[in-house]
Amino acid sequence: MSNKDDKKNPWGSKKKQSPKKKNGNDNGGEQWAETPFGRHGDDGDMDEVLRQAQERLHNMMPEHRKSGIVVLLVVLIAVWLLTGFYRVLPEEHAVVLTFGEMTKTVDKPGLGYAVPWPVQTVQKVNVTFERRIEIGFRSERASSSRSFGRMETEALLLNESQMVTGDENIIDIDFVVLWRISDAGKYLFEIRDPENTIKKVAESAMREVVGRTEIQKALTEERGQIEAKTRGLMQAMMDEYQSGILINEVQLQQVNPPQAVVAAFDDVLRARADKDRLRNEAEAYRNKVIPEARGESERLLQQAEAYKQEVINGAKGDAERFISVYNAYVKAKDVTTQRMYLETMQEVMKNSKKVIIDGENGAGVLPYLPLDQLKDRKR
Repeated sequence: MSNKDDKKNPWGSKKKQSPKKKNGNDNGGEQWAETPFGRHGDDGDMDEVLRQAQERLHNMMPEHRKSGIVVLLVVLIAVWLLTGFYRVLPEEHAVVLTFGEMTKTVDKPGLGYAVPWPVQTVQKVNVTFERRIEIGFRSERASSSRSFGRMETEALLLNESQMVTGDENIIDIDFVVLWRISDAGKYLFEIRDPENTIKKVAESAMREVVGRTEIQKALTEERGQIEAKTRGLMQAMMDEYQSGILINEVQLQQVNPPQAVVAAFDDVLRARADKDRLRNEAEAYRNKVIPEARGESERLLQQAEAYKQEVINGAKGDAERFISVYNAYVKAKDVTTQRMYLETMQEVMKNSKKVIIDGENGAGVLPYLPLDQLKDRKR
């Protein structure tokens, strides 16, 4: 057979028939081929082929090139290992994932290490930043980021803010929820779309609280209680979801009746304000008059009591004095009679005008009787 008729295998060598066995039998027509890595047959052992190929490559490659490749591999491995260092800031928590599964949470600031990708990855979350969700209204920045039309936005806001009170009235409440992350691992993997979840929970909690409150109290004095009850209910629901979220505060922005009946509600509020004002004025007048009347009655009672004690004490004193005089009279009648006479004359004479004339020096004095004065006294 000529060379032109010889067919070459993929390695460029000619196929040859294997020699016959010694007993005269052939090998069944099995073909062998020469390759750059050695001789093999169609059904030969591939492990042997790979081993021969590795030996040939090892023999063909120079020693200095082998050492360079080893150094390059070592450098690449070192760089890959160095990429596992990460830094946790004071306001952050880091969550370490091993093949996509959460392994641990690092809550202390500083430098940490994790096996680089694809073995481990690190996700950092800011846990001190206070986030804000607006319900029933949108600020300028939030509204500009929305792609809804004006009518769609108004319908969405009304759907969020309008709710039924305990006395079956409709009220329009705009409020803000302030929250932050307390557990980074739960926040990332326990709930899907945390902000939307908080928004739905806030609407549900507010509707439940307002549904147990009368509209007048919701518009006036119970706003603080509504905020506190809504926050507590939201926190209980978020804890039940294991969300890793802390509700800091719920702030009511506007609490109004529906726009269609605002004028009527304003009239009612004005009437209630007038009622409260008049009631307060009446209370003030009552608080002024009643204490004064009570004070005057107490003063009169005290005066009467003092007069009573004065009369009683005077009567007791007179009685005791009479008894003491009587006892003295019994013991010495003449002396007592003389003393009583003198005391009586003293009382009589001390209030009358007296002219005392000595017998020796008053002989030439003419007695005068003022009859005109006596006449005027009788009148």
